[in-house]
Amino acid sequence: MRTQQRTPDRRRSTARTAPGAALAAAAALAGLVLLNAAAPASAADPSASPSASAPASTPTGTPAPGRLPAEAPQSERLAAELRKDPVYISADLPRVVPRSLAPAFAAAAKRTGVPTYVLVLPDADRTTLAQVHDRLGADGLYVLVGDLGNITVSAFGVDLPAESAARIVNHTVPYDAGPLVQFDAFVDKVVQDAGRVEAELEEIYRDHGDETPRQYISSTDRQNQNLLLGLAVVVLPGLLLALGLRLSRRRGGDRPSVPAPGRAVPLTEQSAVTLTKGTGKPKPRPTPKASAVKRPQPGRPAGAAAPAPLRVGVLAATLLATVAAAIGVVLAAPAVFPQTIDDPDLTVTRADLEARVTEAAAALTADGIYQDASAPNPLTTEQLAAVRQRMSELAAKTPVHLLFTSSNGDDESEGDGDTLLAQVRLRTGRDGVYVQVDPVNGYLELAEYGPAATDVERQFSRADLRYPDRSAESDDLKLPERLNTVLDEVAAAQPTGRTGNSAEGSDLPELRSNKLPPLFSSDFGPGLFLGALLLGVLVLLGWAAIAAAQAVLRARRAAAAAPPADPSAAPPVTGPRRLAARPTVRQLRSWAAEDARALAARLAAVEQDAPGRARAWDCLDAAELLLGEDGGRTADPSDLAAAVALARAGTDALTGRPAPLLCRANPLHGAADGGKAPFWFASVDLGPKSARICPDCRGAFRSSGADRSAAALAARRSEADERLLRVPDPDGGSSTVWHEAGQVLPAALDGLDALILRARESASVQ
Repeated sequence: MRTQQRTPDRRRSTARTAPGAALAAAAALAGLVLLNAAAPASAADPSASPSASAPASTPTGTPAPGRLPAEAPQSERLAAELRKDPVYISADLPRVVPRSLAPAFAAAAKRTGVPTYVLVLPDADRTTLAQVHDRLGADGLYVLVGDLGNITVSAFGVDLPAESAARIVNHTVPYDAGPLVQFDAFVDKVVQDAGRVEAELEEIYRDHGDETPRQYISSTDRQNQNLLLGLAVVVLPGLLLALGLRLSRRRGGDRPSVPAPGRAVPLTEQSAVTLTKGTGKPKPRPTPKASAVKRPQPGRPAGAAAPAPLRVGVLAATLLATVAAAIGVVLAAPAVFPQTIDDPDLTVTRADLEARVTEAAAALTADGIYQDASAPNPLTTEQLAAVRQRMSELAAKTPVHLLFTSSNGDDESEGDGDTLLAQVRLRTGRDGVYVQVDPVNGYLELAEYGPAATDVERQFSRADLRYPDRSAESDDLKLPERLNTVLDEVAAAQPTGRTGNSAEGSDLPELRSNKLPPLFSSDFGPGLFLGALLLGVLVLLGWAAIAAAQAVLRARRAAAAAPPADPSAAPPVTGPRRLAARPTVRQLRSWAAEDARALAARLAAVEQDAPGRARAWDCLDAAELLLGEDGGRTADPSDLAAAVALARAGTDALTGRPAPLLCRANPLHGAADGGKAPFWFASVDLGPKSARICPDCRGAFRSSGADRSAAALAARRSEADERLLRVPDPDGGSSTVWHEAGQVLPAALDGLDALILRARESASVQ
């Protein structure tokens, strides 16, 4: 409709001559009078008419009948558009909101039940709505839809929950769903009951805050999905295959054959031993029958390990699971990643793309200046009048055409000002200098078209006028000053002798397809490669972990089963776990059983007349009496601690460290061969000065500074408390200091003999 109105304007502009200038001015004045009569609320500033003596090809500054002058404010231009149609869609966003969507916006607006005026603009605010309402002079619902779909609304003379409905939509509808979807959702909310809308808004603020979801993914997201699919297709089936192969060989393991002649029989294959109190000699179990010994297979070296047979059933199931996993990934991908487009599926016509070019060409043909209705006025009326005057002065030398419109990636040229100017030049058919002024971002673009070129473009670039000066903190774009400098450069331009630019061959970019790359494409191949590398790393790590675990288990079994050849060289049962001052019942039970077994194994390996054997036997006998027939599972924690101390003392006796006294701080530490207790023991209620402690406690007290004469009593008490053994309560209560726990353990205060005697007495009483 706009194109049909502007075609006669273009014919009138090209047929205009100097003698008819007065007639054209009169017609324009009559059109303005009629327009003001139709809209009394309009208050457009009058435009200054340039000199009537301008050449015929020079813009006169007088708009054609029915067209607003460039000096008209943005609110008046938008009001004029709404008088024609209550839905106005800016021509600056054809790739996001094409004008062909106007009927859909109009159909949604009718559902509100009140007069509704819709403005779809790339840049505006609530103030614009109030100004447009004042210019239009009609009550109703005024809705501003931004380029990202954000809704701004003002209601004049209608009772609707418009503000709350807009906030709900802005917080819940995906911002990339598109402006039309946003507006449809707003209409659905605004017609509901006000109380219900307010309650929903409060719930949204309470639960969601300011975050809005996304509806579409980008092409980069699809590439990441394909990379993930490549990894999954390789890693998941590969791990199943590796695990299945491992399980298929796991039953039975490697079976050792009969040892070769001369090979020592491992301790795990030796006969078990039992001890008797009288002799302490081991009693071998009966030797297995010869028929029970497996003979080496022919052709296999003696002592070699026989490979475990494959489990055919597990192997077949593994292969089936591997294939099923690969097929499952392929079949599940479309369901997991169903999206096929990355934007709303719009039908953008060629007329949508060329709408702004058509508008600009018609305005330049008629007036020499195009003021985009979607953009604010960058110049005041006086400044624009001065610019017109300079354009009239330059018309004889170099005609200048001004376009006040913004550029962005969603316009017809995808933000390319050169392409926009070239398209406008092709439509106007007029040579000269075309200048685009972006009122929002302050960007300037200049291009010259004509048979003979000048150096104006080079001077424009050298003057660095394209972008605003951001070195200062001010937000002033200084458009009037920069535009005057551009006109100065046009006036100073000199011919270069070269052929000028004709704007031919400059086409608008094609519409981008919003279809996403298909699944199993793009980065799927690299995903397969990375998946193979990752699978190899995971398999190696798994193999290393299994091998390390098996090595640790074999070492523990060998250490537990093989007694040392020389008991005197065996290290005492000690370590960080025996130094714990507050062990748990479970720890005491484990230590007691393990230490008793270790002491029994050492006694079985020593000679009957070995030094310390008699004392070690007494300690083991007393410890086993405390543990009872169930191995200590029902023993009191204090008796378990006493059993640990006895087993430790017996080991010390076998290793040449017999001592009549145990460590006063913790009898689990063993022999008190570290010297007398510090002089301050009595001051912290830990016993007389004659008490003795182990070397570990002596070193700890010295390194902590508790032995220094200047040490505080609280520091000494704290340090002693960290070393003092406390026995846990079996019922979960607080722990008890060891010399007050139970009936047996306190006897260690009087020495090892007293502890052995008390343990035997306790067993006989029980």
